[in-house]
Amino acid sequence: MTNARQPYHPDDIVVWPDGGWATLGEVQAGEYGWRSDDYEVVRLEDIERLKVLGLAEDLDLP
Repeated sequence: MTNARQPYHPDDIVVWPDGGWATLGEVQAGEYGWRSDDYEVVRLEDIERLKVLGLAEDLDLP
């Protein structure tokens, strides 16, 4: 049994310190190349963290 986490998914959420956000897939595609690389990647299933970040409503999460 391994404790290694699964790789991030393109639908996971990238959150910058200023509150801006995008999907990881968008960032990987270069659509946010003008933004800093100082961001947090939050797994889409981490609903509690997304709520803390104030993104639940934007992402239509319960």
